[in-house]
Amino acid sequence: MKESKKSTKRKKRQQTPNQYKTKLMGQIHGEMRRIAITEHPSCVCCGSKENLQGGHVIPKKISSNVRFDLMNVFTQCRTCNYLHQFKPHLYINWYIKTYGAESYNELVEKSKITKSWKIFELEELLERYKQL
Repeated sequence: MKESKKSTKRKKRQQTPNQYKTKLMGQIHGEMRRIAITEHPSCVCCGSKENLQGGHVIPKKISSNVRFDLMNVFTQCRTCNYLHQFKPHLYINWYIKTYGAESYNELVEKSKITKSWKIFELEELLERYKQL
């Protein structure tokens, strides 16, 4: 009798829920960047049209609640987005000048709430942002 040969093809690994969640978050950030650049086709801080990114007014690492809030993400060039870490007042001043101090204070208050995103919430958000 011949021994059965082992398949040389690698089995595709199933994504864990955390891997899937991370993938969804990345896709949402991509959609948010697209939306931000569509609304503001140049850096809101310096006006550059090069190396555009979606910059968070309240950094995403600080607040999970406003991480995916479109009122927290606007177009920034790579340089201004990097400088935001050290000189946040430049971006915050633009935000207040554009949307008002009340809007900024609401965003700050909202950012104080911790949010644990569920997969179905992320899926719904991704679909909503794809349609914008």
